[in-house]
Amino acid sequence: MKRAYLIEMTVLKDYMRQLIPLGFFVAFCISLGMQSIVAAPAVITMLKFMMGSMAAAAYDEQNNWGLFRLTMPVTRRDVVLARYAVILTIGCTGMAIGLLAAAVLTGVASAVELPGGLSSILAFDPGTVLGMLFASFFCMFMGSAVASVITPVYFRFGQTKAAQYLPMMTVLIFIIPMLIIGSGVLDDAAVSMETLAELLKLIETPAGTAACMAVFAAASLVVLGISAAVSLRIYARREL
Repeated sequence: MKRAYLIEMTVLKDYMRQLIPLGFFVAFCISLGMQSIVAAPAVITMLKFMMGSMAAAAYDEQNNWGLFRLTMPVTRRDVVLARYAVILTIGCTGMAIGLLAAAVLTGVASAVELPGGLSSILAFDPGTVLGMLFASFFCMFMGSAVASVITPVYFRFGQTKAAQYLPMMTVLIFIIPMLIIGSGVLDDAAVSMETLAELLKLIETPAGTAACMAVFAAASLVVLGISAAVSLRIYARREL
Protein backbone atom coordinates (compact mmCIF):
# COMPACT_ATOMS: atom_id res chain seq x y z
CA MET A 1 0.00 0.00 0.00
CA LYS A 2 2.88 2.38 0.71
CA ARG A 3 4.02 2.23 -2.92
CA ALA A 4 0.50 2.96 -4.18
CA TYR A 5 0.15 5.82 -1.68
CA LEU A 6 3.39 7.44 -2.85
CA ILE A 7 2.29 7.08 -6.47
CA GLU A 8 -1.03 8.79 -5.72
CA MET A 9 0.64 11.61 -3.81
CA THR A 10 3.15 12.14 -6.64
CA VAL A 11 0.34 12.41 -9.18
CA LEU A 12 -1.76 14.75 -7.07
CA LYS A 13 0.87 16.98 -5.46
CA ASP A 14 0.58 19.76 -8.07
CA TYR A 15 -3.21 19.75 -7.83
CA MET A 16 -2.97 19.95 -4.04
CA ARG A 17 -0.92 23.11 -4.35
CA GLN A 18 -3.49 24.60 -6.73
CA LEU A 19 -6.26 23.95 -4.21
CA ILE A 20 -4.58 26.06 -1.52
CA PRO A 21 -5.20 29.53 -3.09
CA LEU A 22 -8.71 28.43 -4.13
CA GLY A 23 -9.48 27.40 -0.57
CA PHE A 24 -8.17 30.68 0.82
CA PHE A 25 -10.24 32.67 -1.69
CA VAL A 26 -13.47 30.84 -0.82
CA ALA A 27 -12.72 31.12 2.91
CA PHE A 28 -11.99 34.85 2.52
CA CYS A 29 -15.30 35.49 0.75
CA ILE A 30 -17.27 33.58 3.40
CA SER A 31 -15.41 35.26 6.25
CA LEU A 32 -16.02 38.65 4.67
CA GLY A 33 -19.73 37.96 4.44
CA MET A 34 -19.91 36.65 8.02
CA GLN A 35 -17.59 39.32 9.40
CA SER A 36 -15.84 36.52 11.27
CA ILE A 37 -12.91 34.20 10.69
CA VAL A 38 -14.54 31.31 12.56
CA ALA A 39 -15.64 29.43 9.43
CA ALA A 40 -12.47 29.97 7.35
CA PRO A 41 -10.49 26.85 8.38
CA ALA A 42 -13.67 24.75 8.25
CA VAL A 43 -14.34 25.82 4.65
CA ILE A 44 -10.80 24.90 3.60
CA THR A 45 -11.10 21.55 5.39
CA MET A 46 -14.33 20.53 3.67
CA LEU A 47 -13.10 21.76 0.29
CA LYS A 48 -9.93 19.67 0.57
CA PHE A 49 -11.81 16.50 1.51
CA MET A 50 -14.34 16.84 -1.30
CA MET A 51 -12.02 18.06 -4.04
CA GLY A 52 -9.32 15.55 -3.08
CA SER A 53 -11.60 12.60 -3.76
CA MET A 54 -12.93 14.11 -6.97
CA ALA A 55 -9.49 15.03 -8.31
CA ALA A 56 -8.07 11.57 -7.63
CA ALA A 57 -10.91 9.98 -9.60
CA ALA A 58 -10.48 12.47 -12.45
CA TYR A 59 -6.80 11.60 -12.79
CA ASP A 60 -7.70 7.90 -13.09
CA GLU A 61 -9.23 8.50 -16.51
CA GLN A 62 -6.56 10.79 -17.89
CA ASN A 63 -4.53 8.90 -20.49
CA ASN A 64 -5.88 5.61 -19.04
CA TRP A 65 -3.86 6.20 -15.88
CA GLY A 66 -6.17 3.98 -13.79
CA LEU A 67 -5.47 1.03 -16.11
CA PHE A 68 -1.76 1.72 -16.52
CA ARG A 69 -1.31 1.96 -12.74
CA LEU A 70 -2.28 -1.70 -12.37
CA THR A 71 0.69 -2.70 -14.55
CA MET A 72 2.90 -1.51 -11.72
CA PRO A 73 3.70 -3.68 -8.68
CA VAL A 74 0.50 -2.68 -6.84
CA THR A 75 -2.71 -4.62 -6.26
CA ARG A 76 -6.27 -3.35 -6.51
CA ARG A 77 -6.46 -3.50 -2.72
CA ASP A 78 -3.40 -1.26 -2.53
CA VAL A 79 -5.00 1.21 -4.95
CA VAL A 80 -8.21 1.49 -2.93
CA LEU A 81 -6.56 1.80 0.47
CA ALA A 82 -4.04 4.30 -0.87
CA ARG A 83 -6.87 6.39 -2.33
CA TYR A 84 -8.53 6.72 1.07
CA ALA A 85 -5.20 7.46 2.74
CA VAL A 86 -4.60 10.22 0.19
CA ILE A 87 -8.08 11.70 0.76
CA LEU A 88 -7.43 11.74 4.50
CA THR A 89 -3.99 13.28 3.97
CA ILE A 90 -5.29 16.03 1.70
CA GLY A 91 -8.21 16.83 4.02
CA CYS A 92 -6.14 16.92 7.21
CA THR A 93 -3.45 18.98 5.47
CA GLY A 94 -6.11 21.48 4.43
CA MET A 95 -7.39 21.71 8.01
CA ALA A 96 -3.87 22.22 9.36
CA ILE A 97 -3.14 24.93 6.78
CA GLY A 98 -6.44 26.68 7.53
CA LEU A 99 -5.94 26.64 11.30
CA LEU A 100 -2.32 27.77 10.97
CA ALA A 101 -3.28 30.65 8.68
CA ALA A 102 -6.07 31.67 11.06
CA ALA A 103 -3.63 31.57 14.00
CA VAL A 104 -1.16 33.79 12.12
CA LEU A 105 -3.88 36.30 11.19
CA THR A 106 -5.16 36.36 14.75
CA GLY A 107 -1.65 36.93 16.09
CA VAL A 108 -1.01 39.78 13.66
CA ALA A 109 -4.40 41.38 14.39
CA SER A 110 -3.72 41.18 18.13
CA ALA A 111 -0.24 42.71 17.77
CA VAL A 112 -0.85 45.60 15.35
CA GLU A 113 -3.77 47.75 14.30
CA LEU A 114 -5.10 46.67 10.92
CA PRO A 115 -7.06 48.99 8.60
CA GLY A 116 -10.79 48.79 8.10
CA GLY A 117 -11.51 47.58 11.62
CA LEU A 118 -10.00 44.18 10.83
CA SER A 119 -8.18 44.04 14.15
CA SER A 120 -11.44 43.93 16.08
CA ILE A 121 -12.74 41.15 13.83
CA LEU A 122 -9.57 39.04 13.82
CA ALA A 123 -8.28 39.70 17.33
CA PHE A 124 -7.76 36.73 19.62
CA ASP A 125 -10.85 35.56 21.48
CA PRO A 126 -11.17 32.21 23.32
CA GLY A 127 -14.73 31.75 22.12
CA THR A 128 -13.68 32.30 18.52
CA VAL A 129 -10.88 29.75 18.84
CA LEU A 130 -13.24 27.14 20.27
CA GLY A 131 -15.77 27.85 17.53
CA MET A 132 -13.06 27.57 14.89
CA LEU A 133 -11.90 24.18 16.20
CA PHE A 134 -15.46 22.86 16.51
CA ALA A 135 -16.38 24.01 12.99
CA SER A 136 -13.17 22.58 11.49
CA PHE A 137 -13.67 19.12 12.96
CA PHE A 138 -17.38 19.17 12.12
CA CYS A 139 -16.52 19.99 8.51
CA MET A 140 -13.91 17.24 8.60
CA PHE A 141 -16.74 14.84 9.34
CA MET A 142 -19.01 16.34 6.67
CA GLY A 143 -16.22 16.27 4.10
CA SER A 144 -15.41 12.68 5.03
CA ALA A 145 -19.09 11.77 4.70
CA VAL A 146 -19.24 13.22 1.20
CA ALA A 147 -15.97 11.52 0.20
CA SER A 148 -17.17 8.21 1.66
CA VAL A 149 -20.28 8.31 -0.54
CA ILE A 150 -18.77 9.47 -3.82
CA THR A 151 -15.53 7.46 -3.78
CA PRO A 152 -17.23 4.02 -4.13
CA VAL A 153 -19.31 5.51 -6.96
CA TYR A 154 -16.11 6.55 -8.72
CA PHE A 155 -14.63 3.07 -8.27
CA ARG A 156 -17.81 1.49 -9.65
CA PHE A 157 -18.57 3.67 -12.65
CA GLY A 158 -15.47 5.76 -13.28
CA GLN A 159 -15.28 9.53 -13.22
CA THR A 160 -17.19 10.20 -16.46
CA LYS A 161 -20.31 8.18 -15.61
CA ALA A 162 -20.23 9.00 -11.90
CA ALA A 163 -20.28 12.74 -12.65
CA GLN A 164 -23.93 12.36 -13.73
CA TYR A 165 -25.02 11.24 -10.27
CA LEU A 166 -22.66 13.04 -7.92
CA PRO A 167 -24.33 16.50 -7.81
CA MET A 168 -27.62 14.90 -6.77
CA MET A 169 -25.94 12.62 -4.25
CA THR A 170 -23.93 15.43 -2.70
CA VAL A 171 -27.02 17.61 -2.32
CA LEU A 172 -28.96 14.76 -0.73
CA ILE A 173 -26.23 14.25 1.86
CA PHE A 174 -26.88 17.78 3.12
CA ILE A 175 -30.61 18.03 2.41
CA ILE A 176 -31.89 14.75 3.89
CA PRO A 177 -30.88 15.54 7.50
CA MET A 178 -32.58 18.94 7.20
CA LEU A 179 -35.74 17.32 5.82
CA ILE A 180 -35.81 14.82 8.69
CA ILE A 181 -35.44 17.58 11.26
CA GLY A 182 -37.99 19.81 9.56
CA SER A 183 -40.54 17.01 9.14
CA GLY A 184 -41.12 16.75 12.89
CA VAL A 185 -39.99 13.14 13.08
CA LEU A 186 -37.69 14.05 15.94
CA ASP A 187 -40.30 16.07 17.83
CA ASP A 188 -41.27 13.07 19.94
CA ALA A 189 -37.68 12.35 20.92
CA ALA A 190 -36.88 12.49 24.59
CA VAL A 191 -34.66 15.54 24.18
CA SER A 192 -36.05 18.69 25.71
CA MET A 193 -35.02 22.24 24.91
CA GLU A 194 -33.43 22.44 28.36
CA THR A 195 -31.29 19.41 27.55
CA LEU A 196 -30.23 20.94 24.24
CA ALA A 197 -29.37 24.21 25.98
CA GLU A 198 -27.19 22.36 28.50
CA LEU A 199 -25.54 20.46 25.67
CA LEU A 200 -24.74 23.69 23.84
CA LYS A 201 -23.27 25.17 27.01
CA LEU A 202 -21.08 22.08 27.37
CA ILE A 203 -19.89 22.35 23.77
CA GLU A 204 -18.85 25.95 24.38
CA THR A 205 -16.39 24.85 27.08
CA PRO A 206 -12.83 23.68 26.24
CA ALA A 207 -13.60 20.18 27.51
CA GLY A 208 -16.83 20.00 25.51
CA THR A 209 -15.12 21.22 22.35
CA ALA A 210 -12.32 18.68 22.81
CA ALA A 211 -14.89 15.89 23.25
CA CYS A 212 -16.72 16.97 20.08
CA MET A 213 -13.45 17.10 18.17
CA ALA A 214 -12.66 13.54 19.23
CA VAL A 215 -16.15 12.35 18.27
CA PHE A 216 -16.01 14.01 14.84
CA ALA A 217 -12.52 12.64 14.16
CA ALA A 218 -13.58 9.12 15.16
CA ALA A 219 -16.78 9.37 13.11
CA SER A 220 -14.74 10.50 10.09
CA LEU A 221 -12.51 7.44 10.36
CA VAL A 222 -15.54 5.18 10.76
CA VAL A 223 -17.38 6.44 7.65
CA LEU A 224 -14.20 6.35 5.57
CA GLY A 225 -13.45 2.84 6.84
CA ILE A 226 -16.91 1.60 5.90
CA SER A 227 -16.61 3.28 2.51
CA ALA A 228 -13.19 1.69 1.96
CA ALA A 229 -14.63 -1.75 2.67
CA VAL A 230 -17.37 -1.14 0.07
CA SER A 231 -14.87 0.18 -2.46
CA LEU A 232 -12.64 -2.85 -2.00
CA ARG A 233 -15.48 -5.18 -2.95
CA ILE A 234 -16.54 -3.00 -5.87
CA TYR A 235 -13.08 -2.44 -7.37
CA ALA A 236 -12.06 -6.09 -6.99
CA ARG A 237 -14.90 -7.11 -9.34
CA ARG A 238 -14.79 -4.20 -11.77
CA GLU A 239 -13.59 -4.84 -15.30
CA LEU A 240 -11.34 -2.05 -16.49
